[in-house]
Amino acid sequence: MFNPKGSHLLDEQLAVSGLEMSIEPVVTASLIGAGVSAATSIFGGIMGSSQASKQNAAAKKAERQQKKFNKKVAKKTNKYNEKRDAAEQANYHAMRDYSFDTSIKNWERGKELQDFAFAQQLRQFEKSNQIAADQLGLNQEAAEQAYESQIDAVEDMFLQNQYQAESSLSALKDVYTEQAFNIKEQDTKLLGIRSTQNLRTASITNQIDSLMTAGSFQKQATLVDGLLAEGKASLGQAGKSRLKAKQSSAAALQRGIVGLEAELTGKRKQAGIELAQLNAETSLAITGVGLNLEKINNAIESAEGEAEYNGRIMNSNMKSFIDQTERNIEQLIQQKKYADLNTFASMMLEPEFGGYDPKPEKTPERVFVESMKAIPGFVPSAAQQSVFAPLIKGIGSAAGSLASIDYSGKNLNQSRIGVDPAPLSNYTPTTLSPMSGFVPSSNATS
Repeated sequence: MFNPKGSHLLDEQLAVSGLEMSIEPVVTASLIGAGVSAATSIFGGIMGSSQASKQNAAAKKAERQQKKFNKKVAKKTNKYNEKRDAAEQANYHAMRDYSFDTSIKNWERGKELQDFAFAQQLRQFEKSNQIAADQLGLNQEAAEQAYESQIDAVEDMFLQNQYQAESSLSALKDVYTEQAFNIKEQDTKLLGIRSTQNLRTASITNQIDSLMTAGSFQKQATLVDGLLAEGKASLGQAGKSRLKAKQSSAAALQRGIVGLEAELTGKRKQAGIELAQLNAETSLAITGVGLNLEKINNAIESAEGEAEYNGRIMNSNMKSFIDQTERNIEQLIQQKKYADLNTFASMMLEPEFGGYDPKPEKTPERVFVESMKAIPGFVPSAAQQSVFAPLIKGIGSAAGSLASIDYSGKNLNQSRIGVDPAPLSNYTPTTLSPMSGFVPSSNATS
């Protein structure tokens, strides 16, 4: 506590600060007030110095506690780091070995799968080749069957043409045979007509000759009878009766001869008419035979023309069929080429083994760096407050108060050395908060 009686601190401070005061024996009211103010300032400075000393002690204690805590944390951290480093290395090596073993197993399994896949591809390739070979064989067989079908069709067409040609030739032969019989028939008929004509002509001629002979004989007989009658008349009585008898006999003879000639003439005309009729009938019959022969010739020519036409048609059909067959065969060849090409296109390429994957290797050994040793964290020195600053400030304020006294009584409170000390009630000393795990970085004021 401040003891104004037993302390000469003010005198010491005044002596240190070089201030000197002259106090008049007579103390006025202003001097008393200034003294009270100075005493108050010095008391406040003493209290501030005491408070600063306490805070400095608390800061030192917190600093020691913080250093002790940092050492404890560093020790535990180092112990944890050692365990962690050992576990990390053990885990790394275990994982490295496990990964390598797993990679080897996977690589071995991959080789097995590659071998199996390649074997499957080889089997598929062999199967594809077998199917392609079978397909090519089927294509060849189909082409041969189609070719044989075309050849068989040509042979059938050829046989059909032969049958048609034989049929046409047979029909022509039949026509020849039939018309030959018809010609013979007509020739026979013509011979019959001519024979009939000759016979009837001979008969008519014979009849005429007979009539002429008979008429000649009858005329001779009539003449003989007339001569006999005339002779008898001449042997009769002479005179008119005889003459009349001769004339009558001559007239009768003449009448008989005329009648006989008339009769012969009529018969001859009738025989001539019959002969003319015979000739006409014979001519008509011969003309009919000629027409029939012409019809026979026309029938033969028609049959020959039809046979020739049928032959041309059959030859044309055969040629057209052969040309179409050749085109069909060419088309079959193209179709076989396309089928073979599609078969080759569907074939698998021969598989090639690309080799195994590279054998796994262990990863490079990891370089481990030990964890850095933890050292206690830096604890800055506790911020120390000057214990003299509040005291000096209080002394300064007291000196200012005393220096501002007007010993002449004038302007007692005008001058204060430029310092305006605050009352003790307004003074708030700086305090340090307790440290827990860290140290404030404020610098100490000197």
